[in-house]
Amino acid sequence: MMMVTAANTHASLSLDVIQTILPQLIVAFGIALALILVAWRRSQRTIVLFTAGVLTTALIASVNLLAIQPTVVTQLLKVDSNSAFAFSLVLVVALTSLHMSYQFLKNHIEVHDEYYLLLMLLVLGAGVLVTSHHFASLFLGFELLSISLVGLVGYHRESNYSVESGFKYLVLSASASSFMLLGIAFIYSVTGTMSFDANLPNDIYHQQNLRLFFELGILLFISGIAFKLSIAPFHFWTPDVYQGAPTPVTSLMATVSKIAMFVVLVKCVIAQRYMLHGNLQLLLIVLAIASMLIGNVLALKQSNLKRLIAYSSIAHMGYLLIVVIVISGESLAFTWQSVLFYLSAYVVANISLFLVVASLQTQCLTGDRVVKHYQEEPVLNDLQGLFWRTPSYGLLVILAILSLAGIPLTMGFIGKFYILSQATIAHAWWLIITLIVGSGISLAYYLPIIFKLFEVEPEGGNEVKKLERAVIEKVLVYSFIIIGLVFGVFPDVVSQFIVS
Repeated sequence: MMMVTAANTHASLSLDVIQTILPQLIVAFGIALALILVAWRRSQRTIVLFTAGVLTTALIASVNLLAIQPTVVTQLLKVDSNSAFAFSLVLVVALTSLHMSYQFLKNHIEVHDEYYLLLMLLVLGAGVLVTSHHFASLFLGFELLSISLVGLVGYHRESNYSVESGFKYLVLSASASSFMLLGIAFIYSVTGTMSFDANLPNDIYHQQNLRLFFELGILLFISGIAFKLSIAPFHFWTPDVYQGAPTPVTSLMATVSKIAMFVVLVKCVIAQRYMLHGNLQLLLIVLAIASMLIGNVLALKQSNLKRLIAYSSIAHMGYLLIVVIVISGESLAFTWQSVLFYLSAYVVANISLFLVVASLQTQCLTGDRVVKHYQEEPVLNDLQGLFWRTPSYGLLVILAILSLAGIPLTMGFIGKFYILSQATIAHAWWLIITLIVGSGISLAYYLPIIFKLFEVEPEGGNEVKKLERAVIEKVLVYSFIIIGLVFGVFPDVVSQFIVS
């Protein structure tokens, strides 16, 4: 009787553990089934519908975990409400990018099954990262994410920049992976463990007289993270690769990789308090200030929309890095709330912009006829008069830009308020001043975008009366408009889902 009870208890525990990683399992199982589907029937519409079904099912499973208690799955993964919220964001972005990808690829002769497989592998890599509790799983997720992006960045072979951007990202991503792996090896040689939650003393490197060796390992590890986050001075690849990659892929790089890498960075720093000793904190302060200033200043001269978004993302990762610098044991719940809310605001604004950019790239109206094409260089002038041509697109861009600029009654303003609150408590005045200065500089390139939306096109020019849009695209556009309005005015709607 006791053996039966023990067996039932073990089975119950196994089911509970499986449920905690069910979203990742659904995506992994979906990849395996997609390979079988491709071998059976090559159809772009079929693989798109199948991918959408897998991601939607995973999203439902992830939302069900928002109130879960922290659960350790083996030594490698730890699932909690924060990782569930982050993975839900990843899946929402993936579904939106899936629609943009289908609009981009459907006019091609080839079927492009492999594109959607790489998209699901990218999502799986992000899922592993946000639940990582061990350096081994962190590196596994990092590599899965990077290799998938390498294939996606250079996917549009007809592009003039495809080979250049793909090769540049491949070489630099491999270098970042090497730095990170070597850094992990150095850290392990001092600490003797690869688990995040090791409860090691803060002065462990002093005890073994390996301070220089330990700090070198931390520096190499942070370098690998900073590459993926486009933190200055590891940002040089960002504008070129953003410009050369297809817009749906650029949206994934600007959002999914940032969510996954920042969440795992916060988990790592919180769990391993020894990582925030004096020298590392000084390094992060320098990186944050450099990112906020360099990203905003270099964005001033950009007319290419994708390059402008790239430099903007550098600045925003600098803002968010402030939260890591001022982490304290007494305010961990507020730290997670700040990180996840800011990431939510950043994701909503960026996806809104990329939805409009992707639509402008793939459609053009000459006279009374809609001409399908792919425009490689989306520039600021493409937005001229957009509010009068397609008001919903114009409103979506306005909300996104105001949020990125941190104007009141937007999600971006609430996100910056959270960051400033934490920095004020920690008396990080230099970081506060830099954030305010950087935000002021950003108005010089954000506001002209809004002005361009209301400009009237010169007479005799080719005027796009109204862009042709699919039903799904209309739903997405209006959904993000509602999200931008409601969550900016009522931020508690988002905050109540961030349970710590």
